[in-house]
Amino acid sequence: MQEEITKHSEKIYKTVKNSEHTLGEKVKEIIIEICIIVFAVTLSIGLHSWSEHRHQQEEVSVFLVNLKNDLKIDIQNIDNEKEAYQKSNIAYEKILALTPLQLDSIYKSKNKVNFPIHSHGHTMNIGNYEGFKSSGKIGYIEDEKLKQKMLTYYQIFVPAQDEVDKMYNDFLFKCFDKMIENADKPEEKLYSDPKFKKTIEFLVKLGKNNIRVYNENTKPLAVELIKDIEKELNK
Repeated sequence: MQEEITKHSEKIYKTVKNSEHTLGEKVKEIIIEICIIVFAVTLSIGLHSWSEHRHQQEEVSVFLVNLKNDLKIDIQNIDNEKEAYQKSNIAYEKILALTPLQLDSIYKSKNKVNFPIHSHGHTMNIGNYEGFKSSGKIGYIEDEKLKQKMLTYYQIFVPAQDEVDKMYNDFLFKCFDKMIENADKPEEKLYSDPKFKKTIEFLVKLGKNNIRVYNENTKPLAVELIKDIEKELNK
């Protein structure tokens, strides 16, 4: 393309220098050559832009395929984590329901209260998203609604989920601390202690809240994103 532009530029120069042509003929030829140059430049820019856009959309397609797989894994992990929360809550509620008489009977029979030790929360699959975002390519996604949902999921819902899981684990560790502080005392006294029971009550409340966050926020948006991504890939 550069050679063509150079060739027509030389023609313009020769036309200007040609003494055999009238001024009108020179102007006409110069205008024609300029139009050819403008068309060539415009075509070159257009082809380059088309090629670049095509390459960008190919990158978007690869990214969306990988992201869809990440979201499917996220949904499975969310379901597993919800089930784990539910099991922990049931176990803690059984502990809270124990009366002093029942606790005394348990320890007299040489049994122990089963206190579930399960820290909750999992690492969401954010590698593909973070890599695409950090490379400045999020703007390549032309579907604005899809892009906004994606940003909401990874910038708001995923951090919020991590935060509620962290709060839960903080309360769980408070229970562990209380157990360590009372290691030299009979366990039945610990499980009868109002402060310890109140900590477990908050643990159950947080567990239920976190299940709600998973059910109402993170999982529904992940499901929506998968559907939107499939539509985008099938265009």
